[in-house]
Amino acid sequence: MTQNSNQVPDPEIAKGLASIGGELSSIEEVTTLRTKTKNRACYRIGLTDGRTVKARCFASIEKRQAFMNLIPALDGLPFNRVLTASGCVVIEEWISGSAVQSHSLTSDDTRQLATVLARLNRKRIPSTVRTKTLQGIEWHVSRLGNLLQNLVKKNRIESSLAGKLLKIAEAHQPKDFELGVIHTDFHPQNMIRCPNDEIWTIDNEGLRIGVLDFDLGRCLTRWAMTPTQRKTFFHGYSEVRSLAPFLEHQTFWAINTLVLTIEINDNHGRSIDHFLARLNCVTENSKDGIWPVSRQ
Repeated sequence: MTQNSNQVPDPEIAKGLASIGGELSSIEEVTTLRTKTKNRACYRIGLTDGRTVKARCFASIEKRQAFMNLIPALDGLPFNRVLTASGCVVIEEWISGSAVQSHSLTSDDTRQLATVLARLNRKRIPSTVRTKTLQGIEWHVSRLGNLLQNLVKKNRIESSLAGKLLKIAEAHQPKDFELGVIHTDFHPQNMIRCPNDEIWTIDNEGLRIGVLDFDLGRCLTRWAMTPTQRKTFFHGYSEVRSLAPFLEHQTFWAINTLVLTIEINDNHGRSIDHFLARLNCVTENSKDGIWPVSRQ
């Protein structure tokens, strides 16, 4: 949907553009997920001087500020930058290039992307971030129970399966965990290959402080890889951060991230069959493994 300059959906967008010396020429909504209860949207904006930027609307000023507090963690890494902010809106760089397809990634691409995620995870927590209410293992356990209960109520899974998953998760629950900067949505669908062949991640709204192994699990759930790709990814990640804690408890993280992904996709009317199949593999101790697999 393209809108004229007199149809800016949020006055804070106009303020943000003015702060970077930009005058709107065209605006197009590029939101990929929208809900009735969350006032979130994303726009591609053409400026009269030829520049293109992205405007991202957060649900609240508090959420926008929490995001901005973590922006320094992206320094030196291939993530698109924030240019300015106003109210609930941030104006970001628009990264030009082609959409990344998982099957087209070379071994070197996969290894480098793994090191990018690991380097982000290893960044120091900015001093502006409050750490008193960070979400640790017990929070993830509680959320898992709530999500499973909700999926049972919606008849997406059987109560017997939910019970099995909770028991398996409990048996593989880690006692300790490492907190740091997490992306929560690091996968090829959020990446662009630039004309110089560099790959940049362009959707960083989920940036926060959390359990690093959750972030790794979330990546493996959203990014279906071939066994060879996953081996390459693990090798690249381990060059920066040890995989030992994750591998020891990966069943716990697989259940958590698969259930979360099922809930998100179901809420937005997307297919959940592939992820449900993985959950069944977990309970059956299937040789097919616990992570989504690309057959290409």
